[in-house]
Amino acid sequence: MKELKKYLKKLVKSPVLVVSHESPDGDAIGSSISMGYLLKELGFIPIVLNKDKVPDKYKFLEKDIQIKCLDDLTETDKLVKYNIFIMDSAKIDRIGFPLKEIFPNYENIVNIDHHVSNDYFGNKNFVFPKMSATSEIVGSVFLDIFGFINKDAATSIYTGVMTDTGNLTYESTTSATVALVSILLEMKADFNNMRKSVYENESIGQMNGLKAILNNMEVMNDGVIAYTYLPHDVAITNNLTAGDIENYVDYPRKVSTCEVAILFKEFVKDEIRVSIRTKAVVDANKLASSFGGGGHKRAAGFRIRKPMDQAMKFALNRIVEGLNNNEWNN
Repeated sequence: MKELKKYLKKLVKSPVLVVSHESPDGDAIGSSISMGYLLKELGFIPIVLNKDKVPDKYKFLEKDIQIKCLDDLTETDKLVKYNIFIMDSAKIDRIGFPLKEIFPNYENIVNIDHHVSNDYFGNKNFVFPKMSATSEIVGSVFLDIFGFINKDAATSIYTGVMTDTGNLTYESTTSATVALVSILLEMKADFNNMRKSVYENESIGQMNGLKAILNNMEVMNDGVIAYTYLPHDVAITNNLTAGDIENYVDYPRKVSTCEVAILFKEFVKDEIRVSIRTKAVVDANKLASSFGGGGHKRAAGFRIRKPMDQAMKFALNRIVEGLNNNEWNN
């Protein structure tokens, strides 16, 4: 963490771009926006960018710092010599677009992340797997450099930390995480607005998606595996994005016998995104890595480019085999 602080304080004033992974969740958005505020305090004029639009439930975080889409940038903008900060992405392709082609004159890629599966793709890599969220990294450095965090940045950090720790219930939560949240509340983080926007703000489309995944839920392997799926037609009919359903995988995890919870989702035809959650014994990152994905010990994911029925059969057969052989135990 000291090295990141030192790097930021010595960074020569230049154009900066902040990018996070596609289909952004609370931590991707929270860490990106708060990093934008941190860089602004250091005298930079940051551009914060994502391949996808901000999900409605996180739009309340866009105040002085707005998240742009690629289409918002001109061809001239793309030729600027940026220092590019990539937040909350274990691999560079997680951002969802060819960065080096679109921004060919970039100066450096600065990789800031907390995923244990991070492959250290940056010119500078600041990866802290013991941190509960990338937003926690930003919050810690923000405090270390300035001794304060402005209200809007504090709200963004709070949102990132709370959504990535299951409201401080996941085992990634540490005493330092809890201490930071306490400080964020002192810094006037708007936790009431965060609660209403993130947890009490579901559309009818999201409810229809939830009905579908509950109706589609199954268990196997004596209940150790609980899985469900969101079909392409339901996602399209209800105009659902990955950000809209990021917590759906929590429902199969609620099954009492479940150790491995799986959500198959199809936003693009024959491209299946698979979310994995585990409870105690199985390392989700190890499991996802065997399919070319990755993530955390208790939360990870991967993709399969097959029709839904084929993808489910392929993944479930392999997961049963791996569990029977204790391949991914902690």
